[in-house]
Amino acid sequence: MGTHYCISAWLWSFCRNLARYPITASKGNTLIFLDLKGFGLSLKPDDGKYSLEDQAEIVLAFLKTHNFHDITLVGHSYGGAVSVFTYLRDRSGHTRGIIRRLILIDAAAYVQVLPFFIDVLRKPIINWVVMNLVPTHLMASFILHYLFYDDNKLSEERITRYAEYFSQPGSYNSFVECAKQIVPAHPDSISSLIKTIAVPTLIIWGANDPAIPLEHGQRLHQDIQNSKLVIISNCGHIPHEESPEETVNAILNFLEQ
Repeated sequence: MGTHYCISAWLWSFCRNLARYPITASKGNTLIFLDLKGFGLSLKPDDGKYSLEDQAEIVLAFLKTHNFHDITLVGHSYGGAVSVFTYLRDRSGHTRGIIRRLILIDAAAYVQVLPFFIDVLRKPIINWVVMNLVPTHLMASFILHYLFYDDNKLSEERITRYAEYFSQPGSYNSFVECAKQIVPAHPDSISSLIKTIAVPTLIIWGANDPAIPLEHGQRLHQDIQNSKLVIISNCGHIPHEESPEETVNAILNFLEQ
């Protein structure tokens, strides 16, 4: 029996899709979904503390405060980077740690050319114009059409759901701060630390991801010794949205091992 945590910038979508499948009932697991600071329904304070280290500190404090153990930490995209940082922080005291497994889905892990919607948020004035003058529905539609490989799987309901969270109070500040601080101070050292990950790790990747190319998933698989890479064909950056059945089957198979 274990506890599985999904850490994702776009967590509400992950929760909706995983809820359709019998992960908890069939395996005796406890699923806990956590919106990262500044995203979803979590607080969005104007305190400037939105680095990956800040996010990892909050996640690990949450896990330890509630005395959770035997943890499988699941993270997608930006949330995947936070999951890696949380694991590294958990092991920083040279202890066994409470995180027993990782599931990284199209995770940000290495230095890369930033996707256009992140790059825009890092540019003063332009970021204000985009976040305050562009209709949230248009913004969500444009980004999701870019991230999905198959537009036929992108429903109006899904776009509207994303747009609702784009317009949450405080979103402008939190999105901009996350974008500004998304690159860690010493990225090369983090790349080296990824090679120290010693827990079983499942890496799931959309074969046609336009935001974080498949090569990054293959590099993660190479750098993490005890890892398995599952590539989902005809799929973009958000496998749990675009190919939920394949994603959940990969997770279930991993949890059975």
